[in-house]
Amino acid sequence: MNIKITGSGSYIPTEVVFNVDFAKHVFLNDDGTPFPHPNDIVAQKFLEITGIQERRYVTNDLNTSDIASIAAKKAIEDANIDPETIDYIIFAHNFGNVKNGAIQADTLPSLATRVKFDLRIKNPKCVAYDMLFGCPGWVEGVIQAKAFIQARMAKNV
Repeated sequence: MNIKITGSGSYIPTEVVFNVDFAKHVFLNDDGTPFPHPNDIVAQKFLEITGIQERRYVTNDLNTSDIASIAAKKAIEDANIDPETIDYIIFAHNFGNVKNGAIQADTLPSLATRVKFDLRIKNPKCVAYDMLFGCPGWVEGVIQAKAFIQARMAKNV
């Protein structure tokens, strides 16, 4: 049985924060005392250790499920499939939607069902579920997708 990834999609946030933008921040030690070095030295050391030059942030009007929907639409287009032929939507995440200014996550209905709704999928046999698995969740999602296809329970996941 030939199982493969036929399409991929992503979302890259538009708000960019460069290391130099941290010049106004206060960096603290574990005990709450300020770092003994100026911020430009801290930012340079961080760059040397991590290689990270910038960070990208999602705008306040978007939630996790929104950016997942954008990426899913791109993946469907890349795979050139009809969304109605999707058998499973597996949404791996670790925290749900957190609206700007909120103090708690919004996890109901599941983020996967929100993506299914955003994709306008009407197929009642398309199962959409969340996998709260943290960072390695996408790998586990691929493992589950492969298992569904191998078991002939699905063609498109």
